[in-house]
Amino acid sequence: MEIGQRQELFLASLLLALGTGIIAGRIWELSAGIIVVPLLTAVGMSFYGALRLRKWTWLAAVSAFFLLGILRFAAADELPVSDISYFAGETVKVEGVLKEEPRLTQDEQGGQKQRYLLAVTQVSIARQQVQKASGGLYVYARQVNAPEVQIGDRISVSGKVRIPRGYQNPGQLNTKMLLKSQGITATLSAGKQGIGVEHVDGSNFTRRLAAVRRHYREQMEKVMPKTEAAAIFAMLFGGYDGLSPALVESFTLVGLVHILSVSGSHISLLAAVMAGLGGLLRLPKAVTAVLVTGLIFIYSLLAGAVPPVIRSAIMGSLAFAALALDRERDARRILLLTGLAMLLISPLLLFHISFQLSFMATAGLLYLAPIWQKYFLEHGCRQFAAAGLSITLAAQLAALPILAWYFNQLSLASLVANIVVLPLVELLIVLGLFAGVLAFVFPLAGGIFFAGGSLLLGIVTELTVKIADLPASSVWIPSLNAGWSLLYYAVLSLFLLTREQRECMRKFLQARKKQLGIGMLAILVFVVSWQMVRPGELQVHFIDVGQGDAALVITPHGRAFMFDCGGTRDRNFAVGAKVDVPYLLHFGVRHLDAVFLSHAHEDHAAGCGDIMKKIPVDQVITADEGLADYARSMGWGDNEPLLRKFHTARQGEKMTVDGVTVEVLFAPPLQAGDNKTGNEASNVYRVSYGQASFLFTGDLTKDKESQLLVEGINPASTVLKVGHHGSDTSSSEEFLQAAAPQFAVICVGADNSFGHPKKSVLARLQARGIQILRTDKQGAIKFCTDGRKMRVETYTENGF
Repeated sequence: MEIGQRQELFLASLLLALGTGIIAGRIWELSAGIIVVPLLTAVGMSFYGALRLRKWTWLAAVSAFFLLGILRFAAADELPVSDISYFAGETVKVEGVLKEEPRLTQDEQGGQKQRYLLAVTQVSIARQQVQKASGGLYVYARQVNAPEVQIGDRISVSGKVRIPRGYQNPGQLNTKMLLKSQGITATLSAGKQGIGVEHVDGSNFTRRLAAVRRHYREQMEKVMPKTEAAAIFAMLFGGYDGLSPALVESFTLVGLVHILSVSGSHISLLAAVMAGLGGLLRLPKAVTAVLVTGLIFIYSLLAGAVPPVIRSAIMGSLAFAALALDRERDARRILLLTGLAMLLISPLLLFHISFQLSFMATAGLLYLAPIWQKYFLEHGCRQFAAAGLSITLAAQLAALPILAWYFNQLSLASLVANIVVLPLVELLIVLGLFAGVLAFVFPLAGGIFFAGGSLLLGIVTELTVKIADLPASSVWIPSLNAGWSLLYYAVLSLFLLTREQRECMRKFLQARKKQLGIGMLAILVFVVSWQMVRPGELQVHFIDVGQGDAALVITPHGRAFMFDCGGTRDRNFAVGAKVDVPYLLHFGVRHLDAVFLSHAHEDHAAGCGDIMKKIPVDQVITADEGLADYARSMGWGDNEPLLRKFHTARQGEKMTVDGVTVEVLFAPPLQAGDNKTGNEASNVYRVSYGQASFLFTGDLTKDKESQLLVEGINPASTVLKVGHHGSDTSSSEEFLQAAAPQFAVICVGADNSFGHPKKSVLARLQARGIQILRTDKQGAIKFCTDGRKMRVETYTENGF
């Protein structure tokens, strides 16, 4: 690459090198001392090459940014010794300053829940001396009458400090890293005493902004139902509090869910409105650019100035200013420079889905949208439709690998929604912002405009639901790993070539078509031959569902079964819909031949109901409790039609699919004295493939383990799913001796209140030389076997 040439390509290569270095730093966990010397060497070579105009300068610069990425990750990942996360596992009293307005919600039973974000200032353990502390802390409380608090108030609370942890499964958000990128490193659940508040007088800037947002919410709630006010408020300032789940799902299906969180689309809308006003008033482009930037700045403050808003505002304002000044190429360079600056300042942003989607969508709008718009206009499309279609295609194509990895869903309905619904939503946002300003001066007039917004919201909601119900409104797309993602972007980049470059490529391929054809044929033959001689593998996944059991079995030819589905006892979090279904889609499972439930407890069965609402399930095999227990566990009525697919397992029943045998090894009927805990009803299932076998025991008690052995049933297996999450009520010495597993999998929630797994159970497993795997430690666990050899992969070590 010549010095000073191809600046965009050079900046893009630096950004890619920096991002790759950040990822490498996370994987390799290298200390800063190892990186400093090679980094300084690469930097020195970069300067020398630039001064001497050497062609290899770009390689030295790319190497420097790669090493810099490793160094920046190491620095950002290491927390100061005063950070609140170092008190994890301790019961402490924490004091801190409230950083944002509390999030107030209700659970399904009508109970009040609160979430507070504190900037920690000090901590004390028991009667020990108070010590200074730092870091962001989420405090969760359940108070019937939550105290009134304002940003800046001092909060005190007692409880056990925990490290934030989501569900550690492929394709799901890394909650710990996501929060850490926002400076939040720990959580704490307040006891019955709740929080203490020391009100701090004053009216700082953040309080004034919060007061403005409250003004909007209060004025809306005067003229419309709270659910509608919540929806419009979310469109204006982001957030999901008070929103109807059905509305969120409809917006998701039609590709408009980004409207419910402040993103680049809001910034673009405000920029377009101000630009249109500038054009109407015939203002100079420079003045219009200043007004656009100023409006975006003010709106960002109103939206809370949270990191995702700031990121969108920086990208949007800089890019739009460049476009407004007819500097399209400058806009692209600004985007790349902004990405570099953001990752250098906060490298953990790379793992934040908001940054990933914002950056790629903006890149799509700058690089791809003009190409697609020109194409549509040349083929007779109207300007309005061409603009809408090109923007939608550009944003979705640019972000496709990210959407595939996290959601496995591509909204085809978004093409219709962006033409029909999005203009109405944009009008609603502009109308809502104007109504709030008007209500400060003329409350009655502001209320009238808000009422008009409520009517418009009804139209938007109805249209969204209708479009979401269209056939094939969204389609499943497979998850793309790093290799396939790079290939995808390489193909997508072909659209950026000029006509001359495309012609050169055509001539190059034409001259070598014979060699290329032979090469492609050879690759095809190799792949087909490899697939034919490769032995079929059984996959058994133990999914991290917290304190519960869930396992997925995929046969060599892609047939799928589940053994338990997880769930929560209070059903406040839909494990089936938000953990199981995304996991299934991530691995291409869109149909289940059967679900085998060990018993009706919610932490084993509740998720099944959500799965059946989303994915076709042929049958559900249950224990002997009766349908009513399963209906209650899933939150269904006794007349739910899906209950017709349920039937009670019969001991000795077998099913063989693709050479994989599933047998009901033990199905104890309920007897007098049973059902004291509900665990006595647990069925035991065994999955066998060749010489490999997997034993699923649910919450089987020691008494039932003894009954199983007395009946002469042989539970021998290669892999044992340890009973009752490692409780001492299961896994007796006699049972472990009879099962004789090589591996033991404990499905358990991190820092659970039950103290699972018990030390006595771990000791019994270790004494027998059994390799122990735990979902709270390793996350999702995947076994792959051809019937002879066994391969184990875990989420924390392999990512799979």
